Amino acid sequence: MTNRTTIARWHITLRRALVAAALLLLLYPTQGQAQPAAVSPFPRDLTGTLVFQSDVATAGNPNGRNKIYAITLATGAISTLTRDGDWHDEQPRWSPDGRRIAFTSNRSGSYNLYVMDADGGNVSRLTNHGGNDRDPVWLPDSQSLVFSSDRDRGTGRSDLYRLWLGDGAVDRLTVYFQGNAIMPTLSPDGEWVAFTAMTFPTEFGWTYQVHVLELATGMTWPFDVTGYGCWPSWSPDGKSIAHVTLTQEPSTIQVISSFGDSPQPVPAEPARWHYYPDWSPDSRLLAIATSPEHHRGEDWDLAIVDPSRTLPLRRITTGAGNDRLPDWKPR
Repeated sequence: MTNRTTIARWHITLRRALVAAALLLLLYPTQGQAQPAAVSPFPRDLTGTLVFQSDVATAGNPNGRNKIYAITLATGAISTLTRDGDWHDEQPRWSPDGRRIAFTSNRSGSYNLYVMDADGGNVSRLTNHGGNDRDPVWLPDSQSLVFSSDRDRGTGRSDLYRLWLGDGAVDRLTVYFQGNAIMPTLSPDGEWVAFTAMTFPTEFGWTYQVHVLELATGMTWPFDVTGYGCWPSWSPDGKSIAHVTLTQEPSTIQVISSFGDSPQPVPAEPARWHYYPDWSPDSRLLAIATSPEHHRGEDWDLAIVDPSRTLPLRRITTGAGNDRLPDWKPR
């Protein structure tokens, strides 16, 4: 074989390798590249940082498991906080001081609670149970978390619990003989928990309603004005609770007072579902997710909406993958 033939074959092999690499980059962008995609041009005059989950596929995550990302709202820059592995990392929640992020993951089999630094480092497991622990939310002093779990039910139904980070002790907060207590959110003073109660089974399945729990007494009651609703979010100023309203399809977002009255609709895009509201630190804006469909055909993107209707709804992510469950970093 001549040197010329060897060189020619080497060039062919190199070209094929380059083409294959280019295709991989198109299908699965590198880990250093922000995923998912921010809209362009990116909206102006936004501040702060959101963490969120997305199931966009990457080279290290070809099956599109949920991973956790952060988006800087001043620029639209996206960073990857958890990556790789054939498991889900979900429901990220900032600690009150903005230094840590609690989340839930099934990397150990069932879902357990974890915590990591704001940059994704120093991941530490918080619970170790055969049940599924979900929906972590911090108490204002950062000493404990409220979460939902089916650990004591044996039926797949859930109650609310409190995890004390100092010694790992867990207190059960609700006891529901039917249905579920899920999706908790804390009042800024740490005295109340608004949550979603799945109750009153019907021929179409369970109904959802926003309830409130007083931590000091364990008493719970429904916010009847919400109708069918879920995913409550308590504003940092303590005055309002945003939640998904399910009285009609597609769903929209509604804001009520912290007393459970004075419902006000939030601006919505026509023919799209609106879910997962979370307040900005100044209680002025909401981060949400919108999709043309729910369940089948869903394609969730993050958006910012002004409940006062002063500003229009503005999308901030786009492209492949379902981007949802945003949480705004405290100041």
